[in-house]
Amino acid sequence: MSDQPAIIQPTRRGLLRTFGGAAALAGTAQLAQFALGSDPARAQSNTKPVKLAVVAQQLSAQSDQRSWTGFQQWLGKTGLDKSWQVNMTDAKGDPGALVSQIENAITAKSDAILVMYGTLTAAHSALADLTTSRIPFFSLDSGWQSPAIADITSNNYVMGGQYTQYMVDRLLGEGKQKANICAVIANFHHGTRKRGKVMHTVMTENQWISIEAERVIQYAGFYEATQNVVNDWLARYGSDLDAIWCPWDEPGMAAAEVIKSRNLQDKIFVVSADGASTAIDRMRDPGYPLKATTAQAFEVWGAYTGWLINEIVGKGRNAKEVVPVPTVEFPAPLLVNGINIPAAGTPTYDATDLYYVYRNRALAGMKS
Repeated sequence: MSDQPAIIQPTRRGLLRTFGGAAALAGTAQLAQFALGSDPARAQSNTKPVKLAVVAQQLSAQSDQRSWTGFQQWLGKTGLDKSWQVNMTDAKGDPGALVSQIENAITAKSDAILVMYGTLTAAHSALADLTTSRIPFFSLDSGWQSPAIADITSNNYVMGGQYTQYMVDRLLGEGKQKANICAVIANFHHGTRKRGKVMHTVMTENQWISIEAERVIQYAGFYEATQNVVNDWLARYGSDLDAIWCPWDEPGMAAAEVIKSRNLQDKIFVVSADGASTAIDRMRDPGYPLKATTAQAFEVWGAYTGWLINEIVGKGRNAKEVVPVPTVEFPAPLLVNGINIPAAGTPTYDATDLYYVYRNRALAGMKS
């Protein structure tokens, strides 16, 4: 990526405006350029070393790994890896361990604390201690909780609506007047919980679609749990089933593999969310049952979080100036099998949203 600074002023509003202007087609790429290819001299000017504690809820998850990779890439490209002291801990999915690790970071008198993908609704004591400590606190896709300066995420209501509506539209495109679906539900994370709520809302406007069964899964053992329940559904409903809705890509892949094993990929499709690299690789096969996902910019989130911490903690800028509202939402393009899946080797944060596919077709006919 280029090491040139972005042209736009890197405020939240400025970054989001990138997606609506004349250069909107390249908006995600420009954002990634800014976040992952920050100019070292600019990043280091008038900044002080930062002692940062990073607490991951589940570092083995693809989302955590990708955000951590983006943060590390930003830190290296800016040269701040030579002056910052970064301590990473992994709660390994245990909410109690997450609380303990936040408490340890407070005791260590960190300059700033970042929680990635945390279950903060179960961390009231740690949040209270953070408030008392006055240590600048940031979260990444954890659902905003006071006293966080910012939570970096996607709009999960929008994202849930995107791929749920695509499922509805695809069923209509197949000529269905009645359709049957099953849904895998995950309530342990704010994002997957919101997507599930939106899915149910969409179904109230499409009562010709019947939700035959739902299963709530936990993160521990989610892949095997999804495989087992989808096997049960296929045994029970067989070819009467039309689609399976999943809360994120890894259960979506588990469902897709079971559908393929029963040779039902021409009858039943899957929709999910995240834009996981493994899922995208498999979706390049037109026959793969997973037909739609959303491209969350996990690497860019990690890099942008580094930028925020540097601006507010390293340079002492006013937090309200840098983060006007506490939830920083990144667009998540809808990716559809056979339409706008990024080419091999292209990061999902460079994916082109369907709006721009349609817009370009229209504008091509308007040019003289």
